[in-house]
Amino acid sequence: MLVVLIRSIILYIAVLISLRVMGKGEIAEMNSYDLVITLLIADVVSMPMENNNIPMINGIASLTGLVLMQTIISYLSLKSRKFNSFLCGKPSILINKGKIDQKELKKERISIDELLEQLRIQGFFNLKEVQYAILETDGNLSVVPSESHSDSPSVTFKHLPISLIIDGRVIHRSLKSIDKNEDWLLEIIKSNQINNFKDVLICILDECDEIFIQKKKI
Repeated sequence: MLVVLIRSIILYIAVLISLRVMGKGEIAEMNSYDLVITLLIADVVSMPMENNNIPMINGIASLTGLVLMQTIISYLSLKSRKFNSFLCGKPSILINKGKIDQKELKKERISIDELLEQLRIQGFFNLKEVQYAILETDGNLSVVPSESHSDSPSVTFKHLPISLIIDGRVIHRSLKSIDKNEDWLLEIIKSNQINNFKDVLICILDECDEIFIQKKKI
Protein backbone atom coordinates (compact mmCIF):
# COMPACT_ATOMS: atom_id res chain seq x y z
CA MET A 1 0.00 0.00 0.00
CA LEU A 2 2.86 2.38 0.82
CA VAL A 3 4.41 1.70 -2.61
CA VAL A 4 1.12 2.58 -4.34
CA LEU A 5 0.86 5.78 -2.30
CA ILE A 6 4.40 6.87 -3.18
CA ARG A 7 3.95 6.03 -6.87
CA SER A 8 0.70 7.99 -6.96
CA ILE A 9 2.31 11.04 -5.35
CA ILE A 10 5.26 10.97 -7.77
CA LEU A 11 3.01 10.60 -10.82
CA TYR A 12 0.73 13.35 -9.52
CA ILE A 13 3.69 15.71 -9.21
CA ALA A 14 4.84 14.69 -12.70
CA VAL A 15 1.43 15.55 -14.18
CA LEU A 16 1.38 18.92 -12.37
CA ILE A 17 4.82 19.75 -13.75
CA SER A 18 3.70 18.68 -17.23
CA LEU A 19 0.63 20.94 -17.11
CA ARG A 20 2.81 23.80 -15.91
CA VAL A 21 5.19 23.27 -18.83
CA MET A 22 2.27 23.18 -21.28
CA GLY A 23 1.21 26.62 -20.06
CA LYS A 24 -1.94 28.26 -18.69
CA GLY A 25 -3.39 28.78 -22.15
CA GLU A 26 -3.58 25.04 -22.79
CA ILE A 27 -5.56 24.56 -19.58
CA ALA A 28 -7.92 27.48 -20.21
CA GLU A 29 -8.68 26.59 -23.84
CA MET A 30 -9.39 22.97 -24.75
CA ASN A 31 -8.86 22.63 -28.50
CA SER A 32 -8.98 19.31 -30.34
CA TYR A 33 -5.31 18.45 -29.90
CA ASP A 34 -5.42 19.67 -26.28
CA LEU A 35 -8.22 17.19 -25.63
CA VAL A 36 -6.25 14.35 -27.25
CA ILE A 37 -3.16 15.11 -25.17
CA THR A 38 -5.23 15.37 -21.98
CA LEU A 39 -6.88 12.00 -22.57
CA LEU A 40 -3.53 10.36 -23.36
CA ILE A 41 -1.92 11.85 -20.26
CA ALA A 42 -4.71 10.44 -18.11
CA ASP A 43 -4.25 7.02 -19.74
CA VAL A 44 -0.46 6.73 -19.56
CA VAL A 45 -0.40 7.89 -15.93
CA SER A 46 -3.22 5.59 -14.80
CA MET A 47 -1.49 2.41 -15.99
CA PRO A 48 1.63 2.56 -13.75
CA MET A 49 -0.53 3.94 -10.95
CA GLU A 50 -2.84 0.91 -11.06
CA ASN A 51 -0.26 -1.75 -11.86
CA ASN A 52 2.88 -1.96 -9.73
CA ASN A 53 4.45 -4.36 -12.26
CA ILE A 54 4.75 -1.52 -14.79
CA PRO A 55 7.94 0.48 -14.14
CA MET A 56 7.07 4.00 -13.10
CA ILE A 57 9.79 5.35 -15.38
CA ASN A 58 7.73 4.11 -18.34
CA GLY A 59 4.81 6.33 -17.35
CA ILE A 60 7.07 9.35 -16.81
CA ALA A 61 8.81 8.74 -20.16
CA SER A 62 5.43 8.56 -21.95
CA LEU A 63 4.29 11.70 -20.13
CA THR A 64 7.47 13.52 -21.17
CA GLY A 65 6.94 12.48 -24.79
CA LEU A 66 3.37 13.76 -24.81
CA VAL A 67 4.36 17.10 -23.28
CA LEU A 68 7.15 17.43 -25.85
CA MET A 69 4.67 16.79 -28.68
CA GLN A 70 2.24 19.30 -27.19
CA THR A 71 4.98 21.93 -26.94
CA ILE A 72 6.03 21.40 -30.57
CA ILE A 73 2.43 21.53 -31.81
CA SER A 74 1.72 24.69 -29.81
CA TYR A 75 4.85 26.34 -31.21
CA LEU A 76 3.91 25.44 -34.79
CA SER A 77 0.36 26.70 -34.20
CA LEU A 78 1.72 30.06 -33.07
CA LYS A 79 4.01 30.34 -36.08
CA SER A 80 1.60 29.13 -38.76
CA ARG A 81 -2.04 30.21 -39.05
CA LYS A 82 -2.66 27.49 -41.66
CA PHE A 83 -1.35 24.80 -39.31
CA ASN A 84 -3.43 26.19 -36.46
CA SER A 85 -6.55 26.32 -38.64
CA PHE A 86 -5.94 22.74 -39.75
CA LEU A 87 -5.75 21.51 -36.16
CA CYS A 88 -8.33 23.71 -34.46
CA GLY A 89 -10.56 24.87 -37.29
CA LYS A 90 -11.94 28.39 -37.54
CA PRO A 91 -14.66 30.22 -35.62
CA SER A 92 -18.08 29.84 -37.25
CA ILE A 93 -20.63 32.65 -37.41
CA LEU A 94 -23.92 30.96 -36.58
CA ILE A 95 -25.95 34.16 -36.40
CA ASN A 96 -24.92 36.94 -38.77
CA LYS A 97 -26.56 40.36 -38.43
CA GLY A 98 -29.52 38.85 -36.62
CA LYS A 99 -30.08 36.02 -39.10
CA ILE A 100 -29.36 32.34 -38.42
CA ASP A 101 -26.89 30.91 -40.95
CA GLN A 102 -28.38 27.51 -41.79
CA LYS A 103 -25.33 26.46 -43.82
CA GLU A 104 -23.00 26.99 -40.85
CA LEU A 105 -25.39 25.14 -38.52
CA LYS A 106 -25.36 22.12 -40.85
CA LYS A 107 -21.59 22.33 -41.24
CA GLU A 108 -21.08 22.28 -37.47
CA ARG A 109 -23.90 19.73 -36.98
CA ILE A 110 -25.75 21.96 -34.55
CA SER A 111 -29.54 21.98 -34.39
CA ILE A 112 -31.55 25.16 -33.93
CA ASP A 113 -32.73 23.84 -30.56
CA GLU A 114 -29.10 23.46 -29.43
CA LEU A 115 -28.30 26.97 -30.63
CA LEU A 116 -31.28 28.43 -28.77
CA GLU A 117 -30.30 26.51 -25.64
CA GLN A 118 -26.78 27.96 -25.71
CA LEU A 119 -28.20 31.45 -26.23
CA ARG A 120 -30.51 31.00 -23.22
CA ILE A 121 -27.56 29.85 -21.11
CA GLN A 122 -25.89 33.18 -21.88
CA GLY A 123 -29.04 35.12 -21.05
CA PHE A 124 -30.50 35.68 -24.52
CA PHE A 125 -34.07 34.39 -24.72
CA ASN A 126 -35.09 36.18 -27.90
CA LEU A 127 -33.30 36.02 -31.26
CA LYS A 128 -34.03 39.72 -31.70
CA GLU A 129 -31.56 40.34 -28.89
CA VAL A 130 -28.68 38.75 -30.85
CA GLN A 131 -26.72 40.46 -33.60
CA TYR A 132 -23.91 37.91 -33.91
CA ALA A 133 -23.29 34.47 -32.43
CA ILE A 134 -19.85 32.94 -33.04
CA LEU A 135 -18.94 29.34 -32.30
CA GLU A 136 -15.33 29.54 -31.14
CA THR A 137 -12.72 26.85 -31.84
CA ASP A 138 -12.90 25.64 -28.23
CA GLY A 139 -16.66 25.02 -28.54
CA ASN A 140 -17.80 28.09 -26.61
CA LEU A 141 -20.42 30.44 -28.05
CA SER A 142 -19.64 34.16 -28.15
CA VAL A 143 -22.64 36.47 -28.50
CA VAL A 144 -22.83 40.10 -29.62
CA PRO A 145 -26.14 41.67 -28.57
CA SER A 146 -28.19 43.76 -30.97
CA GLU A 147 -27.99 47.53 -30.61
CA SER A 148 -31.36 47.71 -28.85
CA HIS A 149 -30.13 45.30 -26.16
CA SER A 150 -26.52 46.50 -25.92
CA ASP A 151 -25.18 48.29 -22.84
CA SER A 152 -23.96 51.02 -25.21
CA PRO A 153 -26.64 51.34 -27.93
CA SER A 154 -25.09 54.58 -29.19
CA VAL A 155 -22.23 52.54 -30.71
CA THR A 156 -23.02 51.44 -34.26
CA PHE A 157 -21.90 47.83 -34.73
CA LYS A 158 -21.34 47.69 -38.50
CA HIS A 159 -19.68 44.28 -38.63
CA LEU A 160 -17.51 41.90 -36.63
CA PRO A 161 -13.94 43.07 -35.98
CA ILE A 162 -11.63 41.99 -38.82
CA SER A 163 -8.00 41.03 -38.19
CA LEU A 164 -5.76 42.53 -40.88
CA ILE A 165 -2.32 41.79 -39.42
CA ILE A 166 -1.45 39.24 -36.73
CA ASP A 167 2.11 38.91 -35.43
CA GLY A 168 3.59 40.55 -38.52
CA ARG A 169 1.60 38.47 -41.02
CA VAL A 170 -0.90 40.14 -43.35
CA ILE A 171 -4.25 38.34 -43.49
CA HIS A 172 -4.97 38.57 -47.22
CA ARG A 173 -8.36 36.89 -46.84
CA SER A 174 -9.46 39.73 -44.57
CA LEU A 175 -8.18 42.38 -46.97
CA LYS A 176 -10.11 40.75 -49.80
CA SER A 177 -13.31 40.68 -47.70
CA ILE A 178 -13.20 44.49 -47.35
CA ASP A 179 -12.00 45.02 -50.94
CA LYS A 180 -8.62 46.46 -49.90
CA ASN A 181 -5.00 45.62 -50.77
CA GLU A 182 -1.56 45.68 -49.16
CA ASP A 183 -0.82 49.18 -50.46
CA TRP A 184 -3.82 50.52 -48.54
CA LEU A 185 -2.75 48.63 -45.44
CA LEU A 186 0.83 49.87 -45.73
CA GLU A 187 -0.41 53.45 -45.81
CA ILE A 188 -2.43 52.76 -42.68
CA ILE A 189 0.52 51.45 -40.68
CA LYS A 190 2.82 54.21 -41.95
CA SER A 191 0.36 56.77 -40.65
CA ASN A 192 0.96 55.14 -37.26
CA GLN A 193 4.76 55.51 -37.57
CA ILE A 194 5.31 51.86 -38.55
CA ASN A 195 7.18 51.12 -41.77
CA ASN A 196 7.03 47.33 -41.96
CA PHE A 197 4.26 44.77 -41.57
CA LYS A 198 6.63 42.60 -39.53
CA ASP A 199 6.77 45.28 -36.85
CA VAL A 200 3.00 45.05 -36.23
CA LEU A 201 1.78 42.83 -33.42
CA ILE A 202 -1.87 43.23 -34.35
CA CYS A 203 -3.95 45.40 -36.65
CA ILE A 204 -7.75 45.19 -36.52
CA LEU A 205 -10.58 46.93 -38.33
CA ASP A 206 -13.06 47.20 -35.48
CA GLU A 207 -16.85 47.05 -35.52
CA CYS A 208 -17.05 50.81 -36.12
CA ASP A 209 -14.67 50.72 -39.13
CA GLU A 210 -11.85 52.19 -37.07
CA ILE A 211 -8.29 50.84 -37.13
CA PHE A 212 -6.58 49.56 -34.00
CA ILE A 213 -2.82 48.93 -34.25
CA GLN A 214 -0.32 47.74 -31.69
CA LYS A 215 3.38 47.67 -32.50
CA LYS A 216 5.65 44.83 -31.48
CA LYS A 217 8.02 45.48 -28.59
CA ILE A 218 11.63 45.17 -29.61
